[in-house]
Amino acid sequence: MDEKTVIKTEDECMIKAYAKRPVVLHKGEGVYLWDINGKKYLDFTGNYGVCILGYSHPEIIQAIKSQAEKLTACHGSFYNETRAMFLEKLVKIAPKGLNKAFLGNSGAEAVECAIKIARKYTGKPEIIAMMGGYHGKTMGALSATWKEKYRGAFEPLVPGFKHVPRYNIQKVKEAITEKTAAVIVEPIQGESGIVVPQRDFLPSLRDLCDKTGVLLIMDEVQTGMGRTGKMFACEHWETAPDILCIAKSIAGGLPLGATLTTEEIASKLEVGEHTSTFGGNP
Repeated sequence: MDEKTVIKTEDECMIKAYAKRPVVLHKGEGVYLWDINGKKYLDFTGNYGVCILGYSHPEIIQAIKSQAEKLTACHGSFYNETRAMFLEKLVKIAPKGLNKAFLGNSGAEAVECAIKIARKYTGKPEIIAMMGGYHGKTMGALSATWKEKYRGAFEPLVPGFKHVPRYNIQKVKEAITEKTAAVIVEPIQGESGIVVPQRDFLPSLRDLCDKTGVLLIMDEVQTGMGRTGKMFACEHWETAPDILCIAKSIAGGLPLGATLTTEEIASKLEVGEHTSTFGGNP
């Protein structure tokens, strides 16, 4: 297909869910992309934070080829050596105590899993989120997301969510009730314009959650995997969550999300209560 045909075909056949640029990307290498006409671009987006090792990294290409020649799918009801090696590495780099993981396909899925785990473990329905926060657009994740532009057309959303002024520890404290399961927060808000909390907020939030028995969920879908200079942004504040959500750059361009938590919290989730057909594909 030529450029005009590609654009025409996508416009005719694809639901209009994205603000499209009139550029047909054809290939990528390192930090550069080329369109179908051979024009070269310097990419500052990393495919929205996904390709932090660049495009067409030779080790990633080889890993994909090698695995595709052996097995392209392995449901979670079976064991797989590639997945086992990945999980072993994942829990080693995770914040201390987060030694159980659920593998999905995206950041939104990681958040959905975190919400379900928090509610199951505590037996409580309420989730406190931050104004300005972004956690995805599936129904549970969207309920935690702040922007009215994303939420309005799909209300009523999942009940039990409330938003407080971002990074305001007093407002979080006032919002906690006997029905509160968790607080969900981005260590650095991404979509709202790279908003960094004051130095004492995350440690204070950790302390507040400990005192009230509320779980702390950190959404590091955008900030995780070394994008802030440490493996996870929460490490800048020497603060660890009870549940951690990661995705985007975790798999070098392939769809993967992960929700990590402690063994105690994970133990409350029973077989069959949360699964994914493609989650954890080798």
